[in-house]
Amino acid sequence: MTERRRKRLRLENQDLYRQEGRVFLVTLCTLEKKEVFADLDFGRRCVELLAELRRVRGNPVFAYCLMPDHAHLVLGVRGESSLTSFVQAWKSLTTRERRERRRGQSFWQRSFHDRAQRQHEHLRATCLYVLANPVRKGLVREWREYPLCGSLEWEL
Repeated sequence: MTERRRKRLRLENQDLYRQEGRVFLVTLCTLEKKEVFADLDFGRRCVELLAELRRVRGNPVFAYCLMPDHAHLVLGVRGESSLTSFVQAWKSLTTRERRERRRGQSFWQRSFHDRAQRQHEHLRATCLYVLANPVRKGLVREWREYPLCGSLEWEL
């Protein structure tokens, strides 16, 4: 019997996750596609937790969008806070918040998907792509109408 191996989600070069100034597009999915962020009050609290973590750790949050069953983040690496530690901390904080609301245990899938931005890619285009998610899904006509997306770095 052959052992089934999980697909490797992280980059081989772990130093990239700590490289000052590096920017990543991150996607985090919920278990069984549960629509936990359809609860807008909970979603807003998760955005607050993201902002608090950004303030404490210094990682730039160029764009975020919490869709009903997943989240997109455009994150930068800053100082001692690697991409993986920042994402893990946010997942932990949001799980604790959900537990305190008596809405069950962990709701995140294992790990997350990331895509390192190449130097020739434009940060603005990536952020606009993330912000347009609710429009592409038909949730709103214009991304500014969606309450769970924005930027913690720029006035939009």
